[in-house]
Amino acid sequence: MKERYMDKLIGQHCKIVTKEPGEERASVVTGILRDIDYEDGFIMIDSEQGLGCLSISTVIAIKPTTKKKNDETYQY
Repeated sequence: MKERYMDKLIGQHCKIVTKEPGEERASVVTGILRDIDYEDGFIMIDSEQGLGCLSISTVIAIKPTTKKKNDETYQY
């Protein structure tokens, strides 16, 4: 994915689908996209599990989502 498109997603609630090498199934992480480090190839995401880091090379898809009104897991 091109850098200019991914930069538009920073600060938005997103659904990220990743597939690690050697894994059969893909995994889904939902949270707020905090930062993208193109040099090292990482995405920082703030999910309900906490602040995490995902490798850009394992990302299959990123989709901006709307956070549900009754979802109390994110308190900023």
